[in-house]
Amino acid sequence: MENKNNTFKEYISPILVLVIICFVVTFALAFTYGITAPIIEANAAKAAGEARTELLETAEGKFEEYTGDLFVQEEGKVYVEDCYVATNGTGMVITVTSGSYGGPLKAMIGIDKDGAITAVKVTEQTDTPGVGSKAHTPNYLSQYNGLAELQAYEIKKDTSVSAVTGATVSSSAVHKGIYCAVEQFKAMGGVK
Repeated sequence: MENKNNTFKEYISPILVLVIICFVVTFALAFTYGITAPIIEANAAKAAGEARTELLETAEGKFEEYTGDLFVQEEGKVYVEDCYVATNGTGMVITVTSGSYGGPLKAMIGIDKDGAITAVKVTEQTDTPGVGSKAHTPNYLSQYNGLAELQAYEIKKDTSVSAVTGATVSSSAVHKGIYCAVEQFKAMGGVK
């Protein structure tokens, strides 16, 4: 009898305690997620709205989401995530995702009603700070402002822009995303 009691104390009791702790922690995490998820989503939507307004100032902060087909350049690698058209017809802001050195890179591209890029902003990236991140700076991205057409999908073949030395993969990811956004604009027939 004493042997069974020792077995329970030695083996079963610690397992039960760990299972109970796991249930309590899981419940606490689920509860916390349930409370914070809507707040995080609201903050992300607000930040995206502010970025759209920054990228296409002539829209005066009023956009409508485009619900048609979104352009895919490379399945799972380079694609349009969403597209918002200015309600006053002055242009659109397109969010793209492309594969970069550190993983997925997300950028927003403003395009005016004539098809010219108004501004580019990298909103999410995991590239190496100080190296790959040089391709995400406003100074570097400003070389795309005013361009209505990119010469090639590959940055190495496009003489209208240049890559950051030592960060060609990151530069290429930015370029491919912008190219994809321009193709989305064309596929939609511009702003209507």
